[in-house]
Amino acid sequence: MKRNALLLIRGVVIMAAVMLLITSAELAFDLAGSGLSFSQMIAFNIDDARHFNNALSRNLNQLLAVTFTTVAIAVPLTANMYSLKFLEFFIKDPVNAAVLTLVVFADLNNTWAAYALSNGFIPALTLYLTFALVILCFSLLFPYLYYIFRFLHPNTLLERLEDEINDNLREAARQPKKTTHYRRQAAEGIEHIANIAIRSVDRSDRNTAIESVHTLERVAHTYWLVKKQMSDGWFDAEQSLFLGFSSKAVDEICQSHSWVEMKLFSQLRQVMSAAVPKMHDLVSTIAKTLRRLGQVETARHDAALREMAADYFNTFIRMAIVRKDARSVFTLFDQYRTYAESLNTDYPEMVQEIAFYFEYYAQVARENGLTFIVESVAHDLGTLVQHAYQYNARNQHKLLERFLQYDFKARPPLPGVKKAHALLASYLLLAGHTEESAQIGQSFAGLDPAFVYTIKDDLLHIKREKYWEINERRMNMDYVPDDQREKLREFFEGLKRAEAGT
Repeated sequence: MKRNALLLIRGVVIMAAVMLLITSAELAFDLAGSGLSFSQMIAFNIDDARHFNNALSRNLNQLLAVTFTTVAIAVPLTANMYSLKFLEFFIKDPVNAAVLTLVVFADLNNTWAAYALSNGFIPALTLYLTFALVILCFSLLFPYLYYIFRFLHPNTLLERLEDEINDNLREAARQPKKTTHYRRQAAEGIEHIANIAIRSVDRSDRNTAIESVHTLERVAHTYWLVKKQMSDGWFDAEQSLFLGFSSKAVDEICQSHSWVEMKLFSQLRQVMSAAVPKMHDLVSTIAKTLRRLGQVETARHDAALREMAADYFNTFIRMAIVRKDARSVFTLFDQYRTYAESLNTDYPEMVQEIAFYFEYYAQVARENGLTFIVESVAHDLGTLVQHAYQYNARNQHKLLERFLQYDFKARPPLPGVKKAHALLASYLLLAGHTEESAQIGQSFAGLDPAFVYTIKDDLLHIKREKYWEINERRMNMDYVPDDQREKLREFFEGLKRAEAGT
């Protein structure tokens, strides 16, 4: 808004200069033709003064009507569309207050001049001041309308909400005695941002909804910069800030000093609920935001926040599965896997837990008829195991065991699941882990040879790394890199020999 204020000032100066230049040129031309001097022109009698004041009055009334009509219509309408917080920001904005006060003062000054014009008295200074105010108000008109329209842009509201929340966070750290006030203000601001996103989804305003989520992400980063400076009282959040939570749950997040993060993530959940299945770009944005926040050092090394990030991924996935939005589930698991990979070096036990969630929600997807999700999660889990072996993680064998148990009760197994098994086996062969590859080979025992041949044929005939349709991941899950392709053939030849031997 500082930039918009500077544009307003520059616009006013340019408009005033242009108008004064044109009118001065006209006046000079007329004076030269009439033979009158400038001093004769500016001297007028009582009748001239009344006519002049009446002309100023008409102009000022029109300006007043245009300005206040624009404000009276545009501001409440925009506030109703996005957030009533618009009204508060409008009232507090110094530019709005200054312009509206100036127009009112100019009209009042004109009325005062009309009152003073009596008994032959001419208030020349008041008239000339009113004239100057009219010129200034006309110069303000178009720049101010531009300022208003920029002010009413939803991104402006998001910027102001973000600044207000950041100010509340800094003041809470600086003034511990006023913690309660600033805590409530910060929580209210976070809710307003989420409300803007939800209302944007209802109107299919994709850009504003996405920017709202980015704003929440920036608020989280700012909070983590000042979190260590907060007093103990800051973390004693009121029950009223979490109406959907039990008192025990609120006590827990207060004890773990994670109420702000819970507030942020819970608002992301509200936005996610509005987005699924209406706006997949927003779902992708929320998933990426949750993953990035979970990867920040502050969250990575806080057990409560790691657990919270995983819990919200699980919540989002179940929400998408229940609504049978396979595309959203596909996107969420991609970000969830990436998040798990980032934790594997430092927190392998946590990643093993996430691997269990992969299997659990794949079963939920199967129960809801989303067999494609069962297959895609198998590829995600296989990629996670491959990542563990690639970096020699401590949990690599545990993850492999989990992967081998994945959907093992299904008969016949889904082709996508066995493709994921074969892909991992070929990587393990390439990396020299022959024993682990053989373990995977054992899971193919007893399968119909025609079924196994079909899997082999499908995998070996895919030569294009990118998928042939546009999707969030862009990559083909069944693609086999060139250096791994021969090992895949070797794996299937081993299966064929084992089958012949039995």
